[in-house]
Amino acid sequence: MNMNEKVDVEIANRRLTIEVEGLIAMEISGIARMVQEKYEEIQNLYPKVVDSSKLAIYTALHLAIDLHQLKQHESTNRLVLENTLDHIDKTLQQTLAAAGAAAEPE
Repeated sequence: MNMNEKVDVEIANRRLTIEVEGLIAMEISGIARMVQEKYEEIQNLYPKVVDSSKLAIYTALHLAIDLHQLKQHESTNRLVLENTLDHIDKTLQQTLAAAGAAAEPE
């Protein structure tokens, strides 16, 4: 399996041959489909825009916004997970300390 294979994709009625290091053809094709879907979504949002270059820029901006929001959610989720793990750790430490104290002979 070649990790740098060239893949033909079609986005906005344009055929492109692309190669992305570390991705297989199926992954590249899936990403291209996602870009095509976003492009079509943007076409529907801006029906009066007929300039494909402008539509491509709007598509890129909206994908960048999606990426930014995902990164924000990931950061928030990471903080929540870290706080939850800290809480679990403290609770376990307290429980073990209490169990150890209860087990000590008098």
